[in-house]
Amino acid sequence: MKNITSAFFAALTGARDRGLVPRRFVWIKGKSFDTGVINPIGLWTGDDDINITVVSGITGLPEARTYYGGLNLQVSPIARTADLTIQTVTITIGQIAPVAQQLVRGYDLRLAPVEIHDMAFDIVTRQPSAAPEIAFLGITDGAPIKTPAVGQDGNVEISAISAAIAMLERTNPAKSSYEGQKRRSGDEFGLYSSTVANWQIPWGQK
Repeated sequence: MKNITSAFFAALTGARDRGLVPRRFVWIKGKSFDTGVINPIGLWTGDDDINITVVSGITGLPEARTYYGGLNLQVSPIARTADLTIQTVTITIGQIAPVAQQLVRGYDLRLAPVEIHDMAFDIVTRQPSAAPEIAFLGITDGAPIKTPAVGQDGNVEISAISAAIAMLERTNPAKSSYEGQKRRSGDEFGLYSSTVANWQIPWGQK
């Protein structure tokens, strides 16, 4: 179950009468190939660049961010699961815009943190109905660039997986041997692992 603010809930429940314009914001923290400095880049599904305050998915604090628009940004549906299934989200952008070229060619996106926020605009006022809500928090898992044929448009598909669940599949080499365990305050969990591995246990036999 996802908890949302009362303002966002009111916008959703009143959408049938007032209408609603959904928007998505993508925040990617890539590392520059030239300087090695992490420089976040924001993208959103609107047509123009926008400065807006969102709640960080990492710190939980409000942050003023700049999001670039007009990139033909598309975000695949984000599944709401209650189990340990790894969520995979595909972020597609056109590759012509300078900001898109900078993101995929100027930055190292390997395991770059990704935040996706949801927001809705009021059709009448053309103002945000509520502050953007965090919808996805993860890391990049690939960013292939599709070279188009002559006369066609190309795009970039950035694949992201949920960070919390992805951590469960990471291996820790420091725990794979007794020598590694000894560096953990005398932990001897793996002391006899090499010996036990060669034991022949006759299960169900006398």
